[in-house]
Amino acid sequence: MKKIIFLVSIFLFFINLSFANFKVSLKEYLDNKSIDEASAQIYLLNRCSAVYTYASAILLETDKLNSKNFIEISNNLLFKSIELMIIDEQKKLETAQEEAEKIRKEMFDEYIAEGKKNWKKNKSHFKGSFISDDMLICSNLVEGND
Repeated sequence: MKKIIFLVSIFLFFINLSFANFKVSLKEYLDNKSIDEASAQIYLLNRCSAVYTYASAILLETDKLNSKNFIEISNNLLFKSIELMIIDEQKKLETAQEEAEKIRKEMFDEYIAEGKKNWKKNKSHFKGSFISDDMLICSNLVEGND
């Protein structure tokens, strides 16, 4: 039982540590990480999945086609994250899926909170915030995969 509590504590510590970095742009996060590390790649894929989900939600009422395209991109990025978790972290498919979906939801919620703050400040969900920087990095990642 103590071993399980210890492992859960370690897991929660690393999840909280990754979200402590959420207030900085993805570029700043990646500047301090080696992109060759699987954990950095998984974080990048999860965060890009979340920012595309956020963009999809913002566009849902005004541009359904792009909203649909963004959610497809988001799901493809999440799938790649799950693949890496299975390959590099030897997680079972179900475990990796649950973890990736939970992380995306938490990151999506962070983007919503930041987007609302930014909207109050300058009437934009993206401009003038790290969200626009993240979208730029993630769009380069997506374009590089085509």
